[in-house]
Amino acid sequence: MRALAYRGPGRLVLEERPVPSPGAGEAVVRVGACAICGTDLRIAAGGHRAYADGSGRVPGHELTGTVAAVGEGAGLREGAVVFVAPNFGCGRCRACGRGDVNLCEHTRALGITEDGGFADYALLARELVAQGNVFPVAPGADPAAVALVEPLACVLRGSRACRIGEGDVVLVLGAGPIGLLHAAVARDAGAAAVVVGEPNAERRRRALGWGATAACGADPEELRAELAATGAPRGADAVVVATPAAAAQRAALELAAPGGRVNLFAGLPRGASTVELDTNLVHYRELVVTGTTASTNADCRDALALVLGGRIDTAALVDARFGLDAAAAAFALAASGRALKVVIEP
Repeated sequence: MRALAYRGPGRLVLEERPVPSPGAGEAVVRVGACAICGTDLRIAAGGHRAYADGSGRVPGHELTGTVAAVGEGAGLREGAVVFVAPNFGCGRCRACGRGDVNLCEHTRALGITEDGGFADYALLARELVAQGNVFPVAPGADPAAVALVEPLACVLRGSRACRIGEGDVVLVLGAGPIGLLHAAVARDAGAAAVVVGEPNAERRRRALGWGATAACGADPEELRAELAATGAPRGADAVVVATPAAAAQRAALELAAPGGRVNLFAGLPRGASTVELDTNLVHYRELVVTGTTASTNADCRDALALVLGGRIDTAALVDARFGLDAAAAAFALAASGRALKVVIEP
């Protein structure tokens, strides 16, 4: 089979490898689609701590496919079309006991600690299968749309952390794929208005098709004026920072209404994550500031229902699809910023 292996900064190499054979409790999935995300770009550039240079690990954690082989006791059916939730934990710690496998001290994930989906086949570990990370999908669903259940699940987790609900005015900072999904999830949750702040004019335009009721630049004063025009002169009920920018994190506190909720969804680059914030805003406005990372099986289950039920059209994020042999071109396009989501369909 073909597999896209990390061999050092800037070196993702398409290699020939044996098709994996599942052991007891394991399964092998023939990959139907695997989407490129910011984490994959960081891996490719050599900036991910889980990837030692020359490791040969295969990235890709947003994937769907067909069960090709099943080990004894795995409880899966060969030929079933499935979505795979990538994160799984030790199953013994307090975080795992709460269902928060993303916070497990020894958390594992396809495409991060294990070989992932940029290959013809992916091996699913016994622990991943046993923890219920493999979800059936009706045949005929667009594989690319199903692969994007994973980022949608992460977005759902962030939305729930800041309790977006009926009648809220929501501010989303950033209109990349994650920001657009946040806008769609907020409207699906009943938000009365969603203002998106984004410096790129084309992405502002696209935000209006993803649930945003207004879109403007990223300057705090411009955002404040837009919120006032929306009927929220004191600020937004919920603010989601969906861009890895310190200025956006500062603006989030300034633009939240009294009693508002803030989700710092996007992490900042290593070595540049210390930000000076006016904590009096948190104190005097009684703000709730949250952070979320990755997703759990529960998040993935709910996100899959949104996609398969037609409530959120993740396929509309996909600007380009490539075969595995064209992986270099796919990564180049994804890194250029000219496409929202790029999907590899082996």
